[in-house]
Amino acid sequence: MRRPIFFVLVALVLALAPGAALGAHPKIRVTVGQSVTRQLPQNVKTVSIADTKVADVIVAGPKEVLLNGKDIGLTTLVVWDEFNRSQVFDVIVQGPFSDQQIELRVKVAEINRTKAAEFGVDLLGYGAKGTNDPNGDKGVLGSYGGQVDTPSIPLSIFGTGLEGVSSAVEGVSMAFRYLRGDDELQVMMKALMANGVLKLLAEPNVCASSGQNASFLSGGEIPVPIASAGSTGGSTVTIEWKEFGVKVGFLPTIVDSAVINLKVSPEVSSLDFGNGIQLSGFRVPALRTRKAETTVELKDGEVLVIGGLIMEEETKVVSKIPLLGHLPLLGWFFTDYSSGKQQTELLLVVSPKITRAYPAGSAMPDLRTKD
Repeated sequence: MRRPIFFVLVALVLALAPGAALGAHPKIRVTVGQSVTRQLPQNVKTVSIADTKVADVIVAGPKEVLLNGKDIGLTTLVVWDEFNRSQVFDVIVQGPFSDQQIELRVKVAEINRTKAAEFGVDLLGYGAKGTNDPNGDKGVLGSYGGQVDTPSIPLSIFGTGLEGVSSAVEGVSMAFRYLRGDDELQVMMKALMANGVLKLLAEPNVCASSGQNASFLSGGEIPVPIASAGSTGGSTVTIEWKEFGVKVGFLPTIVDSAVINLKVSPEVSSLDFGNGIQLSGFRVPALRTRKAETTVELKDGEVLVIGGLIMEEETKVVSKIPLLGHLPLLGWFFTDYSSGKQQTELLLVVSPKITRAYPAGSAMPDLRTKD
C-alpha cells in the first residue's frame, strides 16, 4: 500500500516528539525472521514504520496489522484509523534466544614445524714415507671444512695417533679411524637435525549475541600508499591501512537450546618483501595469506579444531674451503652443508558455550583462582 507523504511526515514528527521516547508507547516485540500480528480497536486506514530495515508492516485486516522482523533493533510504528487518529507503537526486534549469549573460548597456536639439517666432515691423514725407516719423512693432510670441532692434530676424538689426548666432541655423529702400519686416516662426521615446537599466539574469550559477528586480530596494520589522479593533472597519494597477522571471524547462531551453528573464518597473513613493489617512492610489501572457512553445528561445550594452514620457507647454506671445496668429488670433504626449513602451521581450537547474563542485583562471581 502506498502511503501519502503527509502520513510519513506525521510519523516522523511523532517519532521525534518528546513523548516518543522508548517506554512512552505500547511495545510490540518480534523475533528476526518471524512475524506477529496486532489487533486494533478501530479500522486501520494507513500505517507507517520509521526504519524498514529493522521491520516491515502490512495491513492484514480491517483491524489487524502484521509485523515482520528483519534485523535486530528498535523502530517506531504509527497507525491511523478511519478518523485520522494516530497511535504510536515501539517495535522491538530481537534475535532468537535473545536472553542468551554465546561465549567463544578460543586458542590460537602456531606450530613451528621447522626442520634444520647440517652435515659436515673433518678428516686427517698422515703416514711415513717408508715403514722400515723410523726417521723417514712424514706427511700430514687435514681438512676441517665440516666445522665439526676445533682443528687439531690428531682429531680431538682420536688422541693416540700422534701426540695428544683424546676428548669428547659434542658435534660428532660418526667417527672413523683406519690404521695400516704408520699410516692413519681419521674422520669425524656430523649429521644434525632439529625440530620446532608449539607456541600459543592468543587465548581470547569472545562473547557475541546469536546471529551477530565477532572477530579478533593478533597482528598489526601496514600503510599502503594509493596513488590517484588529481584535479590539476598531478597525482595524489593517500594511505590505506591493511591488516596482517592472525585474524579469526565468527558468526555463531543458536539453532536450538543446546545446538550452535558456528561459521568460522581464520586467516593468517605475513609480510613478503621479496614480492613487494615500489610505488611513489615507497617500498610496499606483498601479503602472503592463508585462509579457511567452515560452518559446523556444535553442541554446547563441544570443541572444533582447525589445522593445516601451513606456510613454508626453505634456506640452504653451503660453506667451502677456497679452491679445495671446488674440486670434483674430493670437494665434498672440504664443504659444510646446512639447510633450514621454516614451516609454520596454524592450529585453531574453538569451543562455544551458551551463557546468560546475571540478573540485576546479583552478586559478582568470585574471580580468584583456586589452587
